Amino acid sequence: MSKTAIKVEQATDFERVFDGSDRYAAVEGRGLIEVSGSDATEFLQGMQCNHIPLIEQGGPGMLTGFLTPQGRMMADAFVYPRNMGVNFPHPVYLIEVDARVHMQVQRMLDFYKLRAQVRIRDATSQYAVWSVWGPHSMELTAVADVWAVDGRAPGMGLRLVVERGKGGGEAPQMPAGFELCDGTEYRLRRILKGVAEGADDFVKGVAVALETNLDYMQGVHFGKGCYVGQELTIRTHHRGVVRKRVVPVLFGRDGDGTRNPLQLDYTWTPDIETQADITRVDIDTKSPKRERRVPPGKVGSIAFNAGLALMRLEQVEQYTAQQQHSDGGGGRIAFKVGCADKQDVFVSPWSPSWWPDGAH
Repeated sequence: MSKTAIKVEQATDFERVFDGSDRYAAVEGRGLIEVSGSDATEFLQGMQCNHIPLIEQGGPGMLTGFLTPQGRMMADAFVYPRNMGVNFPHPVYLIEVDARVHMQVQRMLDFYKLRAQVRIRDATSQYAVWSVWGPHSMELTAVADVWAVDGRAPGMGLRLVVERGKGGGEAPQMPAGFELCDGTEYRLRRILKGVAEGADDFVKGVAVALETNLDYMQGVHFGKGCYVGQELTIRTHHRGVVRKRVVPVLFGRDGDGTRNPLQLDYTWTPDIETQADITRVDIDTKSPKRERRVPPGKVGSIAFNAGLALMRLEQVEQYTAQQQHSDGGGGRIAFKVGCADKQDVFVSPWSPSWWPDGAH
């Protein structure tokens, strides 16, 4: 990963700056749960928001989400069929979630198990998760028995689940030309593409699946039957109104925050707390700055001066329109967040280019 500053012409160009070469990296901080048994497919179909029968005969895994009974996020997850064993296909699935919540997910599965013929166990020590991307990444589905096309955003590549050796988490055997990278690069490119992942972005018991773009990332199946937390998700979908979503942002201290410098700075590591409130400031040449009472957003994942944030879409649209015009005159806005050194940090949001038409 280059350590020089990266500048782009428009914010959405950040989505592709790391896509040009073949690379792979460990995805850190992930937990895995194995669910097996004759009732495993039917059981998991009722526990999460994607359509498990699509993968019951093997092949790639899928993105999904586990919800509370009230419809709030418990965890985003990948569910994979385990494509191995002398009796394959047979119902064995691996669930990959943020390690910080994976025991809560496992306890929920145990709670709802009742008399279902399933076995649930922690498999974190047995497997490691890797991300592979670049021009030739889609040719590597044979590198691992457990894998998924990471369709959350264009260019995310493949996700591999590799069994650990005796010495721990050895890297998968990759063809010549693929470069092993630090896990920070995976995190950074995920953020710049606007892809939410883990407990920092899917806040347990608070976030709604559609606010965290799980629908845009192919993680929700709206035609399946009942599952835990379905009511709020379906109601939100049919109402057709999602006022907040997770978007990528840049942090900076230049000027008054009304103009985005569009520069990724590897030397800048702001001490900003996850879930810190983002406040709005109205800037007018004829009146002093004033802050709005209701915060328009909260900070999620961070890497260098890039991050994700749950923001009110109408205010992101207003800020984006401001970037396309002169910053003179009244009616300008800025967003800021508090930092540990007590200095305000400006926040510049934008909507990813891969969102469906009309969603920006």
